[in-house]
Amino acid sequence: MEWVLEVRHLFEKFSDKIPDAFRPVVKPMLFETAQKKCIERNANYVNEADLITALFDITPEPFKAEAVNTLRELGVSVEKYIELKEIRDQHKIDWSGIGKAFHPGNYNFNLYITDRCNQNCLHCAADSRVHRPELSTEQWISIIENLESNLKRQGRRGVYIWFGGEPTIRSDIRELIKYCGDKDYYQAIATNGILFDEEFAKFCADNKMSHVFVSLDSVNPEKADRIRGVKGALEIAKRAIHNALSNGLFVVATTTVMKHNIDELEEIKSYVEELGATPYIRAVIKQRNAAQNWDEIGLTVEDYKKFYDFRYKYTMEDIRNGKMGITPMCMTFDMVPFMEHPSNDKELTSIEWGVGCQACRSISGIDINGDFFPCDYPSSLILGNILRDGLDDIMNSQLFKDIRDRKRVGKCATCHHIDLCGGGCRVHAECETGDFFESFSYCWHENEHAK
Repeated sequence: MEWVLEVRHLFEKFSDKIPDAFRPVVKPMLFETAQKKCIERNANYVNEADLITALFDITPEPFKAEAVNTLRELGVSVEKYIELKEIRDQHKIDWSGIGKAFHPGNYNFNLYITDRCNQNCLHCAADSRVHRPELSTEQWISIIENLESNLKRQGRRGVYIWFGGEPTIRSDIRELIKYCGDKDYYQAIATNGILFDEEFAKFCADNKMSHVFVSLDSVNPEKADRIRGVKGALEIAKRAIHNALSNGLFVVATTTVMKHNIDELEEIKSYVEELGATPYIRAVIKQRNAAQNWDEIGLTVEDYKKFYDFRYKYTMEDIRNGKMGITPMCMTFDMVPFMEHPSNDKELTSIEWGVGCQACRSISGIDINGDFFPCDYPSSLILGNILRDGLDDIMNSQLFKDIRDRKRVGKCATCHHIDLCGGGCRVHAECETGDFFESFSYCWHENEHAK
């Protein structure tokens, strides 16, 4: 965790004004609480708002007037932060209605535990032609302990998403799930639903599974079969969603937007919600199977704009109309590109935790051999291998920090949207240009302005 330099100076100046008798207790408490506020935004630099709202949190009521006066003496505009604290407190209440594994501040890892799959999707993140050697149960447990222990020192928690391929194919998947359940670690599973029967759903619920991602790519049965390479794909997904919901699991139906379903967005969203699940809809990423099938499934710049307008309707419009809840939250997360300017602190608080590229901020991936991807999707850029490298070492590398801090080249580097957008999908940019830091090729925004 790092601090904006001016904010660190403000922290020291305020700390100097704390009475000597209280300073040894109050100063570290304020430091830690400010960092926690930063983590809750999925941010990496403590800003002035984090520091001041943290101060309001830890200051007992009889001393608040004195704290406010001290801040004013230091040139801080206190009134706006009083209002911001109320906004952030309300935002935390909005989040409290869903599982803690979803809350901002957690770090999500896609764990690519197998290349094997019982479907053959056009857009798969794995390479269906190659089945690489898999790590053992013990090695995956070692990886999770490496990740969780390092995150714990940062005041964060991991969310371990069993991914593939199809993770339910692994014979030890129950052992892995039970291990995380016994340790009370946050976990989820991403499945196509074929093996997600009633009994398996109950097992997941009994072992504290936070949520289940079920793939559902079309409400048209024929299209669904074509996209996923098996007969009855839509019914398979529907049955898995039912099994998960009937066992009390939170279900996110994941849709990959591509040429085949770009005209179904509203239908898919309504269908998923009628089933009782939450829609999470993201654009196809050009890598592995998707790259091989790009002529058939790839999106155009116009398609990306259409998808952006759809997500905008269920993010910014809902936020501005006072609607939050889980749907805007899922629509907000990983929204790229992102080209909006929040008009006030309420809007900024509602989106800053999730919009834009989240690589090395709140998501990364661990490949089948332990390689550490910056993003939750596979990349040619490897930041280390988690079997031999500590997570702290990877996170403290300059390469990790440059990705986290949204350092970019090309037109994205000078775009005034870069702070919230992050330059669009990095894996997609890498596949198109060969450079993880290059501009997103499918952005329609023509920026002739400097940031």
